[in-house]
Amino acid sequence: MKIKFDDINVPTEKLEQVVAQNMYEIKREYKKKKRWNTLVKGMAAAAVLLSVTGIFFTNPALAAKLPLIGHIFEKVQDEQMYRGNFDEVAEPLTKGNVSESEGITMTLSEIYSDSRAMYVSAMIETKEPFPEKVKESNIMFGEDIGYRMTLAAEMEFDFMTPPDEYEAWEWPGEEFEWGLTEMRGEYVDEHTFVGAIRIPYSLYPIAGFDIPDTFQWKMKVSSIENQYYSKIGTWEFETEVSVDRTQVKEIEVNKSTPNGNIVKSVTMTPYEVYVDIVHDDSREAGSYDPLQSVMVDGDGRLIIDKVGTFSAEEYNVSKITIYYFRAATDEEYMEIQEKLYDETYKEQLVGYLEEISVDKLEIDLE
Repeated sequence: MKIKFDDINVPTEKLEQVVAQNMYEIKREYKKKKRWNTLVKGMAAAAVLLSVTGIFFTNPALAAKLPLIGHIFEKVQDEQMYRGNFDEVAEPLTKGNVSESEGITMTLSEIYSDSRAMYVSAMIETKEPFPEKVKESNIMFGEDIGYRMTLAAEMEFDFMTPPDEYEAWEWPGEEFEWGLTEMRGEYVDEHTFVGAIRIPYSLYPIAGFDIPDTFQWKMKVSSIENQYYSKIGTWEFETEVSVDRTQVKEIEVNKSTPNGNIVKSVTMTPYEVYVDIVHDDSREAGSYDPLQSVMVDGDGRLIIDKVGTFSAEEYNVSKITIYYFRAATDEEYMEIQEKLYDETYKEQLVGYLEEISVDKLEIDLE
């Protein structure tokens, strides 16, 4: 018997959205696995949703929120600094992922980790509505457009062991500060914010350890805030993390540069690219020029990186070129910077860099 998935009717628009999502998952699993039991389970789930129609009539907000847990990346992954298909690779969290404090419930929804970073989607629900000015003031401009919440959080990783000797501020404890974690996302309604956080493994002191294939991770959030909103409380979470190394590619470079550094390697994931540049200790001070450098992608577009890391989706990562040039005076430096960031000059940028540079390094990433 041929099952006509799309002929299933639902009573309300919001319920249609819920069931449509379930139908999509059912059809995808049915085609992928060809297993009848998967189909039956999915249809049963849809039947349960239909049986509670009255709930959605009386509480449409619940109907809107129901599909979010386990599917938050679908909604916010394009608003992240490092964007990508997290909805296809992240695993749903079901244990140790919900915490309530001071009238605010925070739920960790999905998690994905590769060898570079961990990405976690989350929902913040408040009993009291968010002030309107919070949503208005939280929007930013340019490439960073989007909404933000900032979490003050302490973390524990079971593979991290303290050194034999250290100062109190050097290791997680009462005097150690992890810094703030940014949660990028959007407001679902006046009581609900959904977003995602990124925890880079280059963060101190995690960077001093090899990341195992699996580990236990704890996070304790002590404040949730932005410019016009602040809530102090205690939200605690714990989960096991599995590291996906199958999509990580590392290109060895090991090239000396004219400004006294070595480009050791380039690490690529579907979401970010990291260029590992270190100082060349074999070269004496004064034996190299104090040159400026910039990177451009395969299309000659200027790469905006954060300590060597940039978004894989934002750029043509078939290759990168690093240009080295002198900027002897403040005036020369400012002139170069103006051309680098002038959108109307981008077609001429590579020609300009070829003209002013004393050297360049091309790295093929394909």
